[in-house]
Amino acid sequence: MQASQAKDFFVSEFKHMLPPTIFFIICFNVIALTVALLAEGREASLGAHAGATLAGMVCGKAVLVADRLPFFNRYPQYPLIWNALWKTLLYVAVTFAFRLLEKLLSAATGEYGFSAGVAEHVAHFEWSRFFAIQLWLLILFFLYTAFGELVGQVGRARIMQMFFGPVAPGAAEPGGRPAGPS
Repeated sequence: MQASQAKDFFVSEFKHMLPPTIFFIICFNVIALTVALLAEGREASLGAHAGATLAGMVCGKAVLVADRLPFFNRYPQYPLIWNALWKTLLYVAVTFAFRLLEKLLSAATGEYGFSAGVAEHVAHFEWSRFFAIQLWLLILFFLYTAFGELVGQVGRARIMQMFFGPVAPGAAEPGGRPAGPS
């Protein structure tokens, strides 16, 4: 691979990874703030925001890798909702498994040892908090995948034009109303 080809490859991969990374960094920091406000009535700690930012970066990379898997785009011939739901299910299943594994490893490496640590952690596990965060992840992954499927069908340039303009003078909105301020 030539140097220019390698540079083009890395630039392309970075551009592909940037939107989900930014999306998940923002969303995970909002979740961290929400959890802190609900649990403690104050702002999230710097460590919580750093962890949320790191998790957002990992999700950005995970999306990059997952998009390359052959079984990931399983329903291209069906309406967009099928692929959006399928990808959401995969993302949520993986995050569920990783979050449980993280909790188990944290308990196992504690001061009690593996079996006693896991038993102690299971006894005091906050399932409601765990599932509340998992519900947030479900919603966020669905929004991300549904919008991603839409962009894939309509095209990035058209979506950017629809959201940020410029709108052609005299263009009509759906329903026959003229575009512009009411």
